[in-house]
Amino acid sequence: MAYGLLTLVVVLAALLLLFLAISRRQRKLNPKLPQKPVRLSPEAQLLKLQNAGSFRGVRVESHCRASSHLVGREFSFDTAPNLPVSGCDTAICECGYAGLPERRRLGERRSGRDRRVSLRLESEDRRSERPRRKGDINTWAAYSNL
Repeated sequence: MAYGLLTLVVVLAALLLLFLAISRRQRKLNPKLPQKPVRLSPEAQLLKLQNAGSFRGVRVESHCRASSHLVGREFSFDTAPNLPVSGCDTAICECGYAGLPERRRLGERRSGRDRRVSLRLESEDRRSERPRRKGDINTWAAYSNL
């Protein structure tokens, strides 16, 4: 009798652990998302992109007919149009700014082995003494410097 009761308790404990493991895994797969994402005002979006330092300008993400003429154009931070655009007929304008990432590398591009100093030892121009092209050999222009 005691042996059967002990087996029953072990099986129930194993089932309880299995249930807890499955529910924990399920919670990791479906995390709770915030109710509604906080949308920044257009001025705050522009300031945030400018202060990030990794953007060279902005483009307008249009969600209304009034700002559709701005789609596809790139603006620097100084020339970015104000949003919402005059003529917008929506109660809450959803238009915003999207950053244009900086494509230039800020580091030094030279390898450090600069050969420009050692290339030219003589001071005069070497090209003025003879014809430079094969087609110039038998022409009168080849001997114009004489």
